[in-house]
Amino acid sequence: MQFQAVLTTILCIAWLMQPAFADAELAAYAREARIEIPPRNDSRAIRLPQLDFAVRAKFVCAPEAVVESVTISVADAYRRYAPTDGDDNLETTISVPASQIAPIAAGNFCANGKDDNEELLLSGVATAQLSLRCVADGTASVSFTSLNLPLRLVCKTGEDQEPSAAALSPPR
Repeated sequence: MQFQAVLTTILCIAWLMQPAFADAELAAYAREARIEIPPRNDSRAIRLPQLDFAVRAKFVCAPEAVVESVTISVADAYRRYAPTDGDDNLETTISVPASQIAPIAAGNFCANGKDDNEELLLSGVATAQLSLRCVADGTASVSFTSLNLPLRLVCKTGEDQEPSAAALSPPR
């Protein structure tokens, strides 16, 4: 009985140490998006315009597998890529329509009377979901990761403001 327990333990350890097909690696990075907002009279939520997020993914499949696809999605916006042989990274911009981003509460940020060019960094206005699909010998493996997408709000007054600036939410 004791021999069986030792043998079972050895087999379990050997099984855990074998190279796994799921040795794929997927890492993601994002540059902060940046928008300008006009000064506000009150602290209503801010409706954001379409946001363009620059996302970079680095990936590798297990040695015996090949990359079939990399998919990036933010809200309902998504892109699917089929990398060519030797590609191990992807840089792209994904546009998220304003209707897919909830208004944000920014407190007294950019209230009338504040300094021009005041800035506020929000670390997770949206989240990107990435998946890497690897294939070897007819068997597929999928790895996932997610990434908070940063947004920098800049308070702009007068003529320096870009036309795509955010708007205030209507009062309730």
